[in-house]
Amino acid sequence: MSFFQTISERLQQFFSEKKTSLSDESHSSVYEGREKLIAFGIALFFAICLWMIVNLNRDFNVVVEVPIQLSSLAEDISIVSDLPATASVNLIGEGWKLISIYTNPPKLTLTAESGEVNLMDMIRNQVGAFSDLNIIQVYPASMRVETERRVAKRVPVQSRVGISTRARFGLIAEPVIIPDSITITGAETLLDEITYWETAETTLSDISSSSRHRVQLKAAERGIVSDSESVLVQLQVAEFTEAELRVPIRTRNLPGGSAVTYNPASITVRFDIPIDQYSDIQRIRLFQAFVDYTLLEEDDSGFIIPEVELIEEGFNARLRSFQPPRVAYFRIVSD
Repeated sequence: MSFFQTISERLQQFFSEKKTSLSDESHSSVYEGREKLIAFGIALFFAICLWMIVNLNRDFNVVVEVPIQLSSLAEDISIVSDLPATASVNLIGEGWKLISIYTNPPKLTLTAESGEVNLMDMIRNQVGAFSDLNIIQVYPASMRVETERRVAKRVPVQSRVGISTRARFGLIAEPVIIPDSITITGAETLLDEITYWETAETTLSDISSSSRHRVQLKAAERGIVSDSESVLVQLQVAEFTEAELRVPIRTRNLPGGSAVTYNPASITVRFDIPIDQYSDIQRIRLFQAFVDYTLLEEDDSGFIIPEVELIEEGFNARLRSFQPPRVAYFRIVSD
């Protein structure tokens, strides 16, 4: 019978004993219960210690992530190389000796003057004190440290923020990013390729009021540093209602002596407008409908789709549709 099976049966037997009532429980039975618990705890402790002594003397194969750090970098110098944060080291050795290096791996320190670096040799020097550890593989096996003059550059922030408003609500202005630009510093050749800096991909959902939201910027890479880690996205939001307007159709670029009639002569424009602007548009014609005469000359079907545009500034009207979508027309050309 295995050790763990024996322990399991003892636990089951211990906890399945019939409990007596408080009135009948004696002082000796309480003492015996505590004695069993203490004995079980001591036995479990020694069992774990024995397992560790037996098993950790065996050889194990582990992969240790060794941190890579850079030192002695002057203020006017920046790294061009894309250095990894760690090196993966495949080791074989006794469990006891692997525990210390696995929990507290040595750091690989590179300098700006290192040039071509053989990581295998550096790792071997770092763990040379552990004679029973065999280095099987190091990835990457080598790397090159390249430096360049450090410069600063101001670039605009480009939003990658998706915005979803609650039903009947919508934006009444373009989102504003605060600040709209940041200063980045890094190697000159790397900064020459950068014309903007993006925010992290984020979605703002169920927005129903004007608000500000803090959004993280894209993480910097290859030694590039930005003066800000986040920006504010300012949203102007309003509740909308539906409205409609009857608009006559006009003809643009109509030659002299020509005339065009439409059937029907007007269309119904449906649009959304903020509730607080609804009363202001009752006596205003927000939209106009028109057809360019050159399109009529190119058409031979007798039907045309009019164009609808917003002509009044200061209103946040959003065109939804217009009916009918096509109208018949008749051209009258004088001799």
